[in-house]
Amino acid sequence: MRFKKNELLTITSLIILAAAPLIFSTNFGDRSITTQISYAQQNVMNQTSAGFRSVFNTFVVPGSSHGYGIYEEHKSNAFKPGEKIVLYIEPVGFTHKTIIGTNKEILYLSNFTADVVISDKAGKVLGGVQNLPVSEILSHHRNNEVSLTVSLTQSNPFPVGDYLVKYLIKDVPSGSNFQIVKNIKIANV
Repeated sequence: MRFKKNELLTITSLIILAAAPLIFSTNFGDRSITTQISYAQQNVMNQTSAGFRSVFNTFVVPGSSHGYGIYEEHKSNAFKPGEKIVLYIEPVGFTHKTIIGTNKEILYLSNFTADVVISDKAGKVLGGVQNLPVSEILSHHRNNEVSLTVSLTQSNPFPVGDYLVKYLIKDVPSGSNFQIVKNIKIANV
């Protein structure tokens, strides 16, 4: 689809107009206009992002995740008996709770927990954990790019077979959540 120059200007103008009320209706205190526009963009992204959800997730090599987009991907959904299973997640649409710091500075809290349930292919629940702390971030800025990792440790190795793992990721400040369902195989690979 190609746009004419005037159509592009109209689309750009509509986007700017849509963000303008957010800039002026949000209390930014004494922050710079650049910071205000950045926060307004974050507000637009969060309001138009279809809610709290994962935009990307994959299994990664244990210990390889060092931040947003920094990981070594586990090449399949097959794991050895006893091998740690680590899911890397990039969430969007999460909230930032405003906190007043000890020095009266404004800070922003992002807080995530997870429920993890593992079942066999027939749906029989074999185990799980609830309200597992995943990440608590207290920052001077509203972080837009956050990565989460949820690890499943086989303290007693799972028998060889096919399993279903359900991850329920929770945005604690808003109470919102989303689910990721992954099929895994335990095999002597």
